[in-house]
Amino acid sequence: MFIQRAEHRDTQALQAKLDELIKANDKARNEIAEMDDKEPEEIERMREVGQGGS
Repeated sequence: MFIQRAEHRDTQALQAKLDELIKANDKARNEIAEMDDKEPEEIERMREVGQGGS
């Protein structure tokens, strides 16, 4: 239980840091924030498009 709490705390801290970076970046895309339910191939395509790929 102790390890699980520590992992949860670490996850929350990481998410808060990512949220701040996203807010600070005016080029952030909303569809990236909603990618949790997407297939790995679709996520990779989204990353490529964001990096100037095809």
